[in-house]
Parts: sequence; C-alpha cells; structure tokens
Amino acid sequence: MANPWDNDPIVKPAAATAATAAPWANDPIVANSQSGNLSTDNAVRAVATGVPIIGGALNRIDAATNAMLAPIIDPLLPDSFQKLPGKTWDERYQQAMDIQQGKDQAFHEEHPYVDTGLQVTGGVAGTIPAIMAAPAAFGAGGGGLLLRSGIAGATGAGIGATDSAVRSDGDLRDTAIGGGVGLVTGAAGPTVGRLVGKGVSALVTALRTRAAAQAAGMEPQALTYLGRAITDDGLNSSTLPQRLADLGPDAMLADVGPNLQKQAGALAATPGRAQEIVRSALADRQAGANQRLAAAIDENLGPNVVPSEVQAGISENQQALSPTYREAFNSARPYDVQPIADAIDTDITRLRGRAQGALRQVRGMLNVADSNVLSSDPNVMFQTRQAIDGMLSTETDPKVISALVETRQMLDDGLTRAVPRIKEADASYAELARQNEAVGRGQQVLDSGRTAPRPSELAQEVQQGAQPQGMQIGPSAVPFRLSQGARAEIDRIVGTNSNDINAMNKLIKGEGDWNRDRLATLFGQEKADRLFQVLENERAFADTANTVTRNSETAARQAAQTELGGAEGSGFGTKEAFKAGGVKGILRSYAVDKADGIVKALMSQDTGNSTRESLARALVGNERDKLVQALAQVGGNRQAPALVDPLVKSLLLNAGAARTR
Repeated sequence: MANPWDNDPIVKPAAATAATAAPWANDPIVANSQSGNLSTDNAVRAVATGVPIIGGALNRIDAATNAMLAPIIDPLLPDSFQKLPGKTWDERYQQAMDIQQGKDQAFHEEHPYVDTGLQVTGGVAGTIPAIMAAPAAFGAGGGGLLLRSGIAGATGAGIGATDSAVRSDGDLRDTAIGGGVGLVTGAAGPTVGRLVGKGVSALVTALRTRAAAQAAGMEPQALTYLGRAITDDGLNSSTLPQRLADLGPDAMLADVGPNLQKQAGALAATPGRAQEIVRSALADRQAGANQRLAAAIDENLGPNVVPSEVQAGISENQQALSPTYREAFNSARPYDVQPIADAIDTDITRLRGRAQGALRQVRGMLNVADSNVLSSDPNVMFQTRQAIDGMLSTETDPKVISALVETRQMLDDGLTRAVPRIKEADASYAELARQNEAVGRGQQVLDSGRTAPRPSELAQEVQQGAQPQGMQIGPSAVPFRLSQGARAEIDRIVGTNSNDINAMNKLIKGEGDWNRDRLATLFGQEKADRLFQVLENERAFADTANTVTRNSETAARQAAQTELGGAEGSGFGTKEAFKAGGVKGILRSYAVDKADGIVKALMSQDTGNSTRESLARALVGNERDKLVQALAQVGGNRQAPALVDPLVKSLLLNAGAARTR
C-alpha cells in the first residue's frame, strides 16, 4: 500500500526507510513539527545540535528515549497527539530519528545561514567553558608559539574526530575529515587569537583615548603623545598625582620628567600657536619665582627683619632702663671699696703687660675724680663696671679678659650689697644684651666656615639661651633673636641671588643636611622641610624653563641646518655616546630613539596645529586634575577582554566543524 507522505519532499527520505506504513504521517502536529519555520523550537534544536560531541548525540538520545517510552505513554495520549506506531524498539527509534532529521533538514534548507550561525553559537557556548577550564590544552600555556599551536592542534583534532564519529555513526571517512579540520583550526587558534586580541586591545584603547580626551578637552592624538611620554618617564596614573603634589600648585606636567620636557621643547621650537603657549606660560611662571619664594619664606620663617634695626631697638630698650637704675640708686648707701682696691693692687703687682695696664686703668676709675682718694659712692662702682663692659666688648687678649672679668665680678658683688635693687635692672639689661648678641649669632648659622655652629651646638645654644639668667622671670628671648638673625641672613641671600635659583639653593640649603637641621632647630622641622621643598620646586621650575628653551633653540638650529642642506646629526655626539654599552646600551638607545621619534612627529608638518596646541596646553596648563583623570582612564588594563582569546579559538573550531556536517 502506498504511503500517504510519499510525495512529501521532506519526509519522503525518512519514509522510504520505514518498514511499515506510518498512519500518523498526515497528522497536522507531525506535519507542523517537520516544518522549517523560524520557530523557537527549531532555533533551540539548532543551537543544541551545534554543541561538539554532545550535540551530535542529542537526536539519538531523544529518539531512544521516545522509542522506550512510546508503549507506555502513547495509549494515554489523545489521537490528535503524535505517536510512534512501530511494534519494536528499533522501528520506533527509526521513526523518531526520521522525524527529527526531517525537521533539521527542512530548517537548514529554508534558513541555511541562520541554521549554521545557530549551530556555531551552540558550539561556541559549549566549547568556551572547556577552553577556560583547560587553557593549556588549547595553546594558552607556556612555551613557544609552535609548541602551543601543536598542542592546540592535537586538542582540536581530538574534538573534531570525536564529534564527526558521533554524528556519522563511526564512519571512518567522516571521522578523518573532522579530525583534520579540527587539527587545522585548533593549530591556528593561538596565532589568530593573539592577532585578534591585539586588534581588540587597540580598538579598546582607541575608544578609551577618545572618550578620555573629550572629557579632558584634548585632541586624542595629543593625549596619546602625553601618555606615552609619562610612561617613558616611569610614571603612571597613580604616581603622577603625588609627583605633581610634591612640586606644588604651580607645577606643570612639563616639570615631572625629561620626556615631557622634550615634548615641550619640540613645541617651543615649532612656530605657531603652540610655541606661543609654551614659551609664554614658562616665562610668566619664572617671572613670579621671586614673589613665590618670598611668600614661602615669610609663611614659614616669619616676616623679614633688618638686623641693624633690631639691634638699635634693643639698645633703645637698654637706654630705657635708666629710670629703673635711678630708682634703684635712690636706696643706695656708701660702700667701702678698699678691699676691692687692695685686691686690684695685688694683681697689678703680680701681672705684666697689657693685663697689668688694664687693671691700673680700672684702679684709677675707683678714685674720686682728680685725686688718689677712693670713692665710696656706689655710682662710681657702677660706672666702673660699665667701663669694664666696654673694654671687654673689644678685647681679644685672654689674659686681659680674665683679669677684667675677675675685677668686674668683685665690683658686681659690691654693688649688690650697696644697691639692693640693682639686680632687677641688671637682669633686664643683661637679657637685652644677650638678645643683641643672639641677633648677630643668628646671621652666622648658615655659614659654611668655622664660625658657623654645628647643628648639635646650635641646638645646645638655643636650649641654654632660653633659660632665664639672674633675677629674670620667664624664658629668655634669645632663641627668637637667633631665628631673626637667621631670617635676615636668608633675606640677604635671596636679595643678592634673586636671578640665580641654583646659587640661592646652594647658599640656603648648603652641602649635606646641616642647614636643614639648623633651620629645623630655629623654626621647626615642618617649616624647614616646607621651605626646602619650595626651594627644590623652584629649582625644578627653572630647570624646566632652561631645558625647554635650550632644547627648542637647538631644535630650531637643527631644523634650519637641515633646510639649508646641512648634515643632519651625522657625528658621534652625546646621544651616540649614551647609546653605547652592550645590551643595556641597546635598551637605552631604544628609549632615546622613541622619544626622538615623538619629538620629530610633533615638529613635523603632518601633525596638525590643533594637536600641537592641545598638547601644549596640557604640558604647561593648569587643568592638572582633568588630565590625571584622563590618563588614568586611558592607562587602565590594555589587555584584550578575557573572553576574546577563548571566543576566537572556539569560533575557529566550531566554524570548521559546521562546514563538515
């Protein structure tokens, strides 16, 4: 009897293999199931079928399950449902396979590209987890490219051969073809994956650069140049902000590294708006160097003072003590100075030379004027003591000094007894005298000669100077006067070296750490550190201006020489000498050549004016925060996304396998 679906072009191949007629062939449900419509069912089947090895066995597993369950389930189903009428398991299995293969064939013939794409998608989804779980098996391990390609090829051959064997029921020819295709596509995976990864990474970097440049108000190419120079200077988005912070609010990107300075020099040598931007910004900043330095000194060391004016004020304060002395002498009483005179006479007979002469002079001062009679007036003792102080201020002979000091002490003791309140005035006078001496001493603390105190000596002087002397109440102002003297000396150094920041640095900072320690003793460690940081920053700013200007002038001369037909750097110069040195020399040479390449590109007419202007504003402008954020955005992970490599390898394996099915 003729089968009712013999004329159906889709079901006919399956029906020809059936052992008996299939009365359910005209069932509308069956007919619809064998339709090639772009339905969810067909799409899901195509995706599942594309999974390597497992996908090839799905139809068979499904058919076997249906054949086993049909005798149990079919009697329970309404007549309108699809059933398998075969009497044996083999018949029911073949009937189920015919239906499923018919559906797959119909869908492929009506939608060949969609079917292939869905199968590849299923294959990729099924293969990627394996590639990520065992990357070494797919060529992502160690070793050279040839070794990794061989390993990946062997893995691909195994997958391809197994998949083809499952789908062809063990046909040797199909199995060999599947293994060969898997070998080729698997071996190509490491190479193609690396190339595609580089391309994707470049694309991601380009997109990041464009977005970051737009946010920072820069040209993308200018941001690329800037990022490359920062990287060559050993900086990144993490270290750059700290470096700029250390240089202070007036820092520019051109200050932080030699490659950035080279770029600024190239722009300063190229006529145009960019040249004007760079040169004007550096000139304006240098013009404010003295003002910034003066403000930093005032902020950390206090306002400037003139030593002579301070000492004049101290002298006036000493003179202002005269009423205090007069008040003290109102209660004075006569004093017998004979014991003092006898002691002096004894020393006169014993001593010789200038010491003897000095004591004779003092002995005569104790007499009543124009007589040889000793005076008992305490005022005479006081004036004699004052005269001895004057003599000591200019005396250098230690013998004379010793004799005068001993005599002064005797007179001082007598005055204390004769004028009980004189020590109150003496304490104030002595304090002012110590302050006057401290002002002069403070001007010596930054010296490099023998008169300059060592840091430990200065610390001891400050500690001892703060202690009150005699009847003085409260701490002494000697440390303050020492700091005033040092502050005045710094002002003198700045005033005489205002146009030479390097000389200023050398004089204030000195050699080694002594001056830093001395200033820390007088003004505090934090203030000394801040001042030294400002000095270092200003030196860096001056170096940037000099380097950019010098490089730009050199570049301009070289450009003119080339234009006029001169030789273009043919001699063995500084750069060639720097390149020498074996392997390390080669690495240095590469870095130098790369930096020179950027400089030449910036000076080339091929680089647009807008790019140069954008880079110039970035190098010497004040939009530092925006630029740091942009560089951080561009300088993120430059590797291709993690799924790119397994995706490419999976696509290669499954695209090749799909062509053999």
